Amino acid sequence: MSFKNEKNKKNSFLNKNKKVDVSVSDAINEAFDNVELSTVGKLCLDARLNKGLTQEQAGALLKVRVKIIKDFEDGENIDLPGLAYKVGFVRSYARLLDLDGDLLVQEFKEGLELNSFKEEYNFLTPELNKNNFLPIGAVVSVLIAIFSYTGWYYSDRSNKIEPVAVQKIEDISKNTAEIDNNSFVIIEEDFSNNLSSSNTNNDVNQVQEVNPKKNLNEEKVESMISKNTELSATANERDPSTELVLKAIGNSWVEIEDMEGNILMTRLMRPGETYVVPDINGLTFNTGNAGALSLSQGDVIVSKLGEVGEIITAQPLDIKTFSNKPLLD
Repeated sequence: MSFKNEKNKKNSFLNKNKKVDVSVSDAINEAFDNVELSTVGKLCLDARLNKGLTQEQAGALLKVRVKIIKDFEDGENIDLPGLAYKVGFVRSYARLLDLDGDLLVQEFKEGLELNSFKEEYNFLTPELNKNNFLPIGAVVSVLIAIFSYTGWYYSDRSNKIEPVAVQKIEDISKNTAEIDNNSFVIIEEDFSNNLSSSNTNNDVNQVQEVNPKKNLNEEKVESMISKNTELSATANERDPSTELVLKAIGNSWVEIEDMEGNILMTRLMRPGETYVVPDINGLTFNTGNAGALSLSQGDVIVSKLGEVGEIITAQPLDIKTFSNKPLLD
């Protein structure tokens, strides 16, 4: 009987130890699970897996790169240009996963404030001696010499050009004066009128021969002016019925690229600003707030290119793409 009692006591003690071990392991697992779910990225990761979505599918629905979703779920920094775009991404992702967007955004901002804390260190720096006047004086002297030579060179050229121009004008005036003095012929016979008329015609011909270069130069200048006016009139012609106009109704970062990856325009558009899109095939469009932009071409107007805070990347920039795009309620 004593042996059985000792055996029963031993078994009960082992069972108690097993229960204690199981309860401790469950507590540890629960604690680690709570740590994993304490971050916003892990919450979104679990919600995405529960909905049966992959990172590629979520990126296609949100129109963002897969790397952004992966970094967000891993708790790393999101590769977006500013806080407004990051908050918009978190809110859009929470809406896709049927989560509380306001709560996730608040937790996300608090996490950013903790991560952005930086300690400031004051290091000792050596004092620089400010008695080096010789190099500064040498540089100033060289600059003065360069400016002096440049001024003398251009003033000497202008002085040479002015005497030549004055001499040409004086020669032309002398020739015209001589022609004027020789143009008057007094004859008292009956045919004086005919001779005088013939002489005046000859004088006119001589004047025209003296100044042919002057007339040619004036004609060239007039032709150049007329060509320039025609070109400027052609350049200023616009056809509003075919222009593709992008207008901002709120703050939104916009970037437009061509087929070769060249950036045609990148800036933060503010309310009321408009941009006439160049008539180039294959333009793509990136923005961090599609709900603050509208697009129009002739009578076709798309009042909103997406939801407020919606991110669009590598989207073809044409009116058909956005006019057929459904908006979320």
